[in-house]
Amino acid sequence: QSRQGTAPTGNLERMKDAVPFDQTVADLELALGQHQRRRMHIDGFRHAAVAVALVNRDDQVFVPLTVRAEHLANHSGQVSLPGGACDEDDDSDIATAARELEEELGVARTAVRPIGLLDDCPTPSGFVITPVVFELREAPRYVPDPNEVAEVFEAPLSHFADPTLVEDMGERAFRGVTYRLWAYPYRGHRIWGATARILRGLVATVDQTIRL
Repeated sequence: QSRQGTAPTGNLERMKDAVPFDQTVADLELALGQHQRRRMHIDGFRHAAVAVALVNRDDQVFVPLTVRAEHLANHSGQVSLPGGACDEDDDSDIATAARELEEELGVARTAVRPIGLLDDCPTPSGFVITPVVFELREAPRYVPDPNEVAEVFEAPLSHFADPTLVEDMGERAFRGVTYRLWAYPYRGHRIWGATARILRGLVATVDQTIRL
């Protein structure tokens, strides 16, 4: 049974110097506009896109995450960003990510504004993921699709910039790309794999001290 997520109200997870929402979005949009992102194509891999949605909660940036339903073939039970494989009817990665956000969480495509794209991210399950960063125009009310989503929750973006909260799982090499694997515990969840790499990469676009 899917559970409706609730927005956190405390400040324990937030860094003391957290930047207000509008300034954070402006900084990210500027940084993403200047970022020469890495595009990837791997023979035999499907292309996918995920939505990194920036939500204003008490003037701080939060990101909705899902726990994937247990019956799904790929990454069942894991924490992920809303997203999926590109359809023939999608005319761009932005369209794919917006469609998946609407299908999985009930957030209307008209309610989001794209602000940039991050580096493509390959996964051992056979996908190359393009992360699309959106600003939500107003705080959403999630209606998760129980066929895909077991739970939806929000995590503060600042959580992924705090070096005291991350677990370094070591280097991995995959199809000629070497990267580090990170994990973040958050309120009983473990955020790791491609999802952690994408969120850490977003924070790193405006904080060059963060090592990817």
